Amino acid sequence: MPQSITIAINGRWLLAGKLEGTGWYSHSIISLLVKLHPEIDWHILYDRTPEEPHIYPGAKCHIIRPAARHPWIWKLWNEWLVPKKLIELDASIYWSPDGLLPSRKSLNGKQIKLITTIHDLNFVHRPHEIPKIVGNYYRKVCKRSALDADKILTVSNTTKQDIVSTYFIDEKDVGITYNAPQEDFSPLTDEQIKVAQHKFGKGNPYFCFLGAFTPRKNLKTLVQAFNKWCLLNPGNHHRLVIGGRPLHKDEELNTALRNGSNRIILPGFIPRNELNNFFGGASAFVFPSYFEGFGIPLIEAMASNCLVLSSNSSCMPEIANDAAHYSRPENIEDWILALNFAIQDIQKVDSLKRKGLERAKHFKWSTSADQVWKSFKEILPDEF
Repeated sequence: MPQSITIAINGRWLLAGKLEGTGWYSHSIISLLVKLHPEIDWHILYDRTPEEPHIYPGAKCHIIRPAARHPWIWKLWNEWLVPKKLIELDASIYWSPDGLLPSRKSLNGKQIKLITTIHDLNFVHRPHEIPKIVGNYYRKVCKRSALDADKILTVSNTTKQDIVSTYFIDEKDVGITYNAPQEDFSPLTDEQIKVAQHKFGKGNPYFCFLGAFTPRKNLKTLVQAFNKWCLLNPGNHHRLVIGGRPLHKDEELNTALRNGSNRIILPGFIPRNELNNFFGGASAFVFPSYFEGFGIPLIEAMASNCLVLSSNSSCMPEIANDAAHYSRPENIEDWILALNFAIQDIQKVDSLKRKGLERAKHFKWSTSADQVWKSFKEILPDEF
């Protein structure tokens, strides 16, 4: 292989200590690619000074300011600053793991191969749930990126079919790079479960949720169901622990929380090194989401030997398969029955947990990194 192949990657989501879906996807795959393919001239483009573990030996770091944290700056970053850097680097390939590419026009005729990962199309299907300026930007730029890209990647077959039908893309031009749990997720011992209950449930058994607080996560239905469940089960001491932080305004959730049980706990952001205990100590992970591209917490909970109570919407049945108990996302009574199932039907719960441990093994970052590498080779066949 020639020594002159230069691949640049958008590292804007690599925020130390603050990684969520796109950030974990980026970090997990970039770290493997750089390690496995030292023959490539790797360049990571950040919008702020990177910190460990997001500095990758063998890859050169480029800090492109200002930090792109607002749609106006996104446009400057993606359409002016990134193209300038790509031309300067004489990049062969640019991969943007966040669905946003520079336009062909901005590259001034430079024949750089473009590849992007589109995680979901929530901004197309649920535009009322995100700020208007954010939605407008994503709808415009993601569509143009999909049409301009030499290759599109996504994180589930459900999302692949959505991209194909929404943007009229040929199926062969869309590859699947599934998310995966971190390798250190494993079942807890009885003693570790007690420690987790003390830490997260204030000494009580608990149900848990993890994710950004956005309307599409449907937390309001979970809170309403749990409030009613508590009234129906006054002698039960289970808590509902909702891990995560607000991302978009959700007044219905805020109202449900204000009117809710004092058995709801909001610990805020759960650090990565505590997630195994957070899931593993819970009686169930409850995921009522309306719409996901993949739903990483599903498989992280499974890998922690935690029962998964999931909505039957979007990609959830594809990802969880037969290893989850499903409910209709909007139906409060379904979720009340699901909570009862989690603590009453021990034999079926144990069966689902065993299936979950096996299902989680199906998803590996190494497999997805290989698919990204394969996509690089497909779009530059004469260079590899």
